[in-house]
Amino acid sequence: MAEAGPATSRRTRTGVNYASQWNHFVAWSLASGKCSLPASPEDVAAYLEDRSGTGARPSTLRVVAAAIARNHRDAGFDAPIHRGSARTTLEELTQEDSPRPARALPLDHDCYLAIRKTAHSPRWGRGGRLERTPSARRRGALDIAMIGLMRDARLRVSEAADLTWGDVERQRGGSGRVRVVGADGTGYREVSADTMKLLLPVRRGAGDDEPVLGMRPNQIGRRIDAAARQAGLGGGYSGDSPRLGMIRDMETVGVHLLGAYSAERARQP
Repeated sequence: MAEAGPATSRRTRTGVNYASQWNHFVAWSLASGKCSLPASPEDVAAYLEDRSGTGARPSTLRVVAAAIARNHRDAGFDAPIHRGSARTTLEELTQEDSPRPARALPLDHDCYLAIRKTAHSPRWGRGGRLERTPSARRRGALDIAMIGLMRDARLRVSEAADLTWGDVERQRGGSGRVRVVGADGTGYREVSADTMKLLLPVRRGAGDDEPVLGMRPNQIGRRIDAAARQAGLGGGYSGDSPRLGMIRDMETVGVHLLGAYSAERARQP
């Protein structure tokens, strides 16, 4: 029997890599409530931003794009990666001179307190205008509630972006919980009474099917980064920072994360 040549070996490795990247995209789509086949350009763009935000290199993102394109073509669909925001996002994230995204700094309890002290202060806009006080208060209230929610529920930025008001449930004593769809199914995460007190006024009559934050993952990351800078914390904070900060806080007090998740699963109805 003839041995496989170099070209055959490369094709095999490429096929395995494509399959792995496609399976990752399918799992992300299921966890986010998205359709993977056919996928919309907007959802593909959000996925690429999520992968880039967690440290994927431009070369990896190109393989991701190729895998998504191949599976769509094989199924008889147009490749979403070549259209609209997906194409633009891929081009922006794969520029050779773009630095590799650094791992997000954890936004721990002390950082959160610093942000709460400064979030309502007016900021200078891009046009050189100082934010009006009412606008600063509304923006600051959302920033504080968003970060508190993402910390309490240890939400990934994509999970936070997909959260609707129908997923938020108030409980006795003022605390609450949120329903989160993950790769392993639907679970519930506890939210403190303090965070619920900050979160509920943000709703302003929105319906159950409306998003809690109304922002895409990259927008959430920019808001967190701006809030951290305003608090004097410097750069390096992003959409993953609240979750990483809460994990660090839990580890500091000796709470094992796996045990916490197991307890959440046990409380599911």
